[in-house]
Amino acid sequence: MSRTTRRRVARAAAPAAGLLAAGLLVWQGSYAAFSATTTNAADAWSTGSLALQNNGGTTAFAGSTTALFRGTVAGQPENNIKIGSTGTKCITVQSSGSLAGNLKMYASGITGTNVAALAPNLALTVDAVGVTAATNVQSDCSGFPTTGLTSVASNVALSAFPTSYATATTSMPVAAGTARVAYRITWTLNTTGTPGGDNALQNSSAQADLTWEIQ
Repeated sequence: MSRTTRRRVARAAAPAAGLLAAGLLVWQGSYAAFSATTTNAADAWSTGSLALQNNGGTTAFAGSTTALFRGTVAGQPENNIKIGSTGTKCITVQSSGSLAGNLKMYASGITGTNVAALAPNLALTVDAVGVTAATNVQSDCSGFPTTGLTSVASNVALSAFPTSYATATTSMPVAAGTARVAYRITWTLNTTGTPGGDNALQNSSAQADLTWEIQ
C-alpha cells in the first residue's frame, strides 16, 4: 500500500475510532459505577398527654370541684373561727395522662376582707402520699395512710404559700396511666404575737384557689 493510500485509510478510520471511544465512555458512565442504599423508613413522632382531676373530698372526680374549706358558709367548721382554731380535711388528686410527671400544689387568687391581716396568720400544714389507683381518700381523711408521707408545707402562712408551679418546691412523682395522690390539709389560725394584734383579725376572711399542677 502506498503512503498516500495509508494516509487515506487513517483519515477514514479516525472518526470511527472516535465514535467508539465516546461510546465506551458513555457505557462506562452509565453502567460501570457500583451503588448501595439502606433506609430506615416511616420515622414518626407523636406527643403524650397530662390530665388531672380531684375528688373535692367526695366520691366523684372532676377537673374543678367545690371548695373543700367553706369559711364563707355559715355552719361550716371554717366559719366564725378564732385564734387557735384548727381543722383538717383530705383531698385526692388523680392523674390519668399517658405521661409520667411531677405533681405540685400551690395557692393563688387570695382575696377577702382584711385579708392582709388574716393571711399571714392563717397557716397551712400539708402532707401528701401516693395511693393506689383504687384508693379514694375523702374529706374526713378516713383511710389516709399513716406512713410514707411527704411534707408539702409545715405551718406555712397562706400569704407565704407558693403561688405557682415554679415557686412550689415539693413535688410528688406520678406514674403514667391512672395514679392518685392523697393530700391532708390542716389549717390553724395563729396568734399575731403582738399586744392587741389579734383583735385586728376580727371580722376578717380569706379565700384562695388551691391548685395542683403536673409537668
